[in-house]
Amino acid sequence: MTYTRNSKSRNRNTRKIHKPIKGGDSDRIDYLRKVCLTVSNIGKTKEQLKNDYNILFKNIMIKSFPYENGDFNKYFTELRKDITIELPEPLSRKEYERKKWLSCDNKCYNIANKAIMNEIKSTAYMLRVLSNSLISHNKCNQKLYISYENTSESGEPGNLLTGNWENDHKYFTISKIGKGDDTTSRLIMGLGPSASGKTYWAKNVIDLLNTNVPNFPSTFFTIDGGDYRSLSYVYQIIIESAKNKGLGGIDNLVLAGMSLTKKNIFDSNIIKKDIMKYLNISRTNNPNLHISLYVPETLGECGRLRPKSCDTKIKKYAMLTNDTNWIALLIYQHKTGEECPYDLQFQCAGTTHSGKSRESDEGKKYSNSAYQHSMNQGLIELSQAPDMKFIIHNSGGKKHNNDFNKSIIMDMSKDTPFNNNSKVQEIQDNFHCVYQKISNINEIK
Repeated sequence: MTYTRNSKSRNRNTRKIHKPIKGGDSDRIDYLRKVCLTVSNIGKTKEQLKNDYNILFKNIMIKSFPYENGDFNKYFTELRKDITIELPEPLSRKEYERKKWLSCDNKCYNIANKAIMNEIKSTAYMLRVLSNSLISHNKCNQKLYISYENTSESGEPGNLLTGNWENDHKYFTISKIGKGDDTTSRLIMGLGPSASGKTYWAKNVIDLLNTNVPNFPSTFFTIDGGDYRSLSYVYQIIIESAKNKGLGGIDNLVLAGMSLTKKNIFDSNIIKKDIMKYLNISRTNNPNLHISLYVPETLGECGRLRPKSCDTKIKKYAMLTNDTNWIALLIYQHKTGEECPYDLQFQCAGTTHSGKSRESDEGKKYSNSAYQHSMNQGLIELSQAPDMKFIIHNSGGKKHNNDFNKSIIMDMSKDTPFNNNSKVQEIQDNFHCVYQKISNINEIK
């Protein structure tokens, strides 16, 4: 069976998917494409430095994805074959036509989970994630500079690396974030239901605040499980292999909710902990390094039978950025477009439509069962936020009379930076939205 994916244009609810290329000499360059490393240049010519740089990258890949004769390309090629063989197939023509989601169990789970764990714990993957997790209002700032140094090393650069980030992280030091001209560190929490467009609007808000708040940073690390999945070669191989077998996806690649019988193949929380640990070490080693964070959160671990507040979750991000005056965004669409009460030109597509439309490409089956919990908890956390707080109703790319609908920015800040008509008009013109100043959460629909 074969399955051909129709191309879809990206809208304000989708994230960039980093797909693995299938073999070839450029795999190393592709995997570490945005990784910017520097090595010691003492007593070396430009040609020698270029050679050291290439050898270091090659060693990072070989150590991270070991295969006979150091052929890391073959590692992914063989892994693709193994995963394809073990993935389940549709049992009937009807299942194939409906693109049913099936589970990867037993031997399939063991192979897939082991490959995922090997990748996300590797030095190459962590460098890839760090270098691809920056957002900025200026694309030129979305670059991370990392210096590599191993003073005990003799021979070619990287030959003493293990390929395991836990052992290798000490050789890699963040030297500059973006242009390196940020003088403050800030935390932005992006709260709200899944598939609301939180990352899309975060970039817009960073742009707005950078141009209207003195000394506001331009570059932020994103602590986003969706990005971590997108950046995993093995994760993307599983998605593509499932599609090639005629499946909608693998339902336990990332579980849509709690399960007593199934385990996730991919757990982004492992990566979040490793990233936070490294960023904390980086800040401790270099107090002049300004690390800002954008953290999208559905707040599924708070409320109900869980802790009533997400204070402890937010606190660890506030401590890293040293930002007790953190910024809260509640970015939402309604559960369905039909439930949206706004006028036609402001109505949203709905998270159910947005989530369902992207679930096959993102490899995570969408469920709207946690929608109301995310909204309720998001409103609680937003109401308790220190100062700047914005509620954003994202239209999600929906159209009326062939024109994109406008989003709505509701400003609940105690001390808003948008305090004159010219600034408000600029927001509305540049971001295809309407701006409102509101005093309490009861004013939202």
